[in-house]
Amino acid sequence: MTSLTLFDPDLDEASLTTSPGGAAPAEVASAEALQSFRATKHKSLNFGLGVDSTALVLAIIDDPTAFGIAEDFSDFSIVTAMTGFEFPDTIADVENHVLPLLRSKGIRYTQVARAGRQDSAGVEVLSDTTNPGKVFGKGPWTLMDELEENGTVPQYAGGHVCSQKHKAFPIDRLQLKRSGGQTVGKLFGYNADEHKRAVKANKFQAERNQTAGYETFALDYPLLRLGWSRQDVQGYVKNRLGIDMAKSYCPVCPFSGVCSPQPDHLKRLRKYPGLAARVLRLEYLSMALNDNMSLYKDDTLFRRVTDDQNTEAIGRFNARLDEEPWAVYRLQRAYTAGRRPECKTAHGNRCAKPECRDSSFKGTVYRSVKTVRTGSRAEVGTFLHNAATALNRPVEHSTKAHGVGIDRVRTRVRPDPKVYGTVEDFYVTAPAGVQDKARDGFAKVWAAMTAGQ
Repeated sequence: MTSLTLFDPDLDEASLTTSPGGAAPAEVASAEALQSFRATKHKSLNFGLGVDSTALVLAIIDDPTAFGIAEDFSDFSIVTAMTGFEFPDTIADVENHVLPLLRSKGIRYTQVARAGRQDSAGVEVLSDTTNPGKVFGKGPWTLMDELEENGTVPQYAGGHVCSQKHKAFPIDRLQLKRSGGQTVGKLFGYNADEHKRAVKANKFQAERNQTAGYETFALDYPLLRLGWSRQDVQGYVKNRLGIDMAKSYCPVCPFSGVCSPQPDHLKRLRKYPGLAARVLRLEYLSMALNDNMSLYKDDTLFRRVTDDQNTEAIGRFNARLDEEPWAVYRLQRAYTAGRRPECKTAHGNRCAKPECRDSSFKGTVYRSVKTVRTGSRAEVGTFLHNAATALNRPVEHSTKAHGVGIDRVRTRVRPDPKVYGTVEDFYVTAPAGVQDKARDGFAKVWAAMTAGQ
């Protein structure tokens, strides 16, 4: 275990970029960045409820001045954004072991959440006190609310979009309002194994500062400076609190094999089969609308839970499918052809010339989903078969993508999934709840691509 040796603010830049556990890369540990953080009048910690940020909380409580924080914590607060979908053991560990320490030191702890689907709804403060006694795990609008209404699992590609919406947005909105235009110092509990996350955070923050015209947040990563790996962090927390604290992450996270080793994640799903069943239900719904939208990049949660012989979770999942309302959805997608690489070089970010498009490159995908009929699972199944007869099309029952099987009736089929400038149109049965929605411009694009067909 790396010893707890923090940095003196008067150390030179060469010292600042070297951590006890190894080299802390300069782009996330420069002297300028550290001094910028220490100069802020209000400093805060993004507390994710898990073992990494807990380790940082414990270290700060022991010696706040080593982090540039006032000894009485008068310039410091801790903020958590609630996604609404945490493992119960995470919440219990924080309530039983972390909140008592915050109370004893009088540290301000604020819990926030999105107030609605749209950013314009703002954020809701669930708790703001120096005497915290409860973790308020759910706000007005949760991550699962959004995913279930969209009928999709979180996107693996494109980074942590759900984290930006349900964690970064509420915290940043709250802190910018509090700061009154002053720079806020922000601590992250990224460990030494998460250097790439810090680099991305710094890049994103630089873009925000440029847009705002001033330094909105000054970021610092103390665990990275210390060179503490995940193993170091877990050992430190175990030594201090006497518990094996897990990483905090949503049960629906597509990076769960990274946030927590896959065997540990599957063990947690056995402990909480009800949560597992809800995620299994979401994955099935997502794959009914799009075969390729499984929870993991190249695998399904259903297969992993089945192979793990988690019969309780599978049983609850199947029971949910039988008991809850179902729907027949109509899915229409228009896959536009993408721009040639030479077009992007010659014409910049935008170009509408048809001659610059190539059907071998993927362009924008325009989707429309509409609910055609709702009812019991049996009722919508009967409706789909009757519709298939009327349309003179077969009902496809496929178990290739998902083991439970998905029923569809296709009216337009893409001849080749690797060729773009094509459309697809089908009806499918799945659990109800997806909201009718079409991408902006869908109707115009669909009409143009199907004209004369």
